[in-house]
Amino acid sequence: MKLFNMEVRCFLLGLVFLCTCVVLQAQQNEHEQEIDVRSRSGYFVGASLGMQMSGIKDEDFIAKNYSPLITISAGKWLNSLLALKLGYRGNYFNTISDDKKHFYKYLSGEAIFNLNALVNPEIKQENWKICFHAGTGYFYNHDYNRSNICAHMGLSGDYKLTERLTAGINVSAIMGWDIYQGDEDILPGTSIGINYAF
Repeated sequence: MKLFNMEVRCFLLGLVFLCTCVVLQAQQNEHEQEIDVRSRSGYFVGASLGMQMSGIKDEDFIAKNYSPLITISAGKWLNSLLALKLGYRGNYFNTISDDKKHFYKYLSGEAIFNLNALVNPEIKQENWKICFHAGTGYFYNHDYNRSNICAHMGLSGDYKLTERLTAGINVSAIMGWDIYQGDEDILPGTSIGINYAF
């Protein structure tokens, strides 16, 4: 089991490395690099609300397994293709094995890849964009009173409301070993939120 978990972690690290190489190559080929069009400085903050569940097996899709999801983040677009972001995700999840709230916090860092700019770098003014994001973070389960290092990845879609404000939907998952059941665990979630660019 632990070997499989290590393979998953190696795959995720390899995927992030591959995406970074693709982005750097695309940057080299572009004649003109721009900060994200919604902001001159590239800095942004965001917040979202949604729901999450513990697990992705058929038996996990029951009402008592769902819980609220809160995310808060801040980051910076380095150019039109790549952003770096720090975030918080929490604050509890439910399981099908008991009726209590399992409080946790997940503090993470991630790279965001603007897929629109990667596919067509000529588009500078966009009303919407689709991004892939992946990273790693510090997961603390308050029931276990111990920390864990986990990986996460997902997709997000953003729609421009004003020059500085975007609304979006995010689908992502935290993946790690012994988050809540003693082996490899996945904590998927979906949220809707806003981002404000400075």
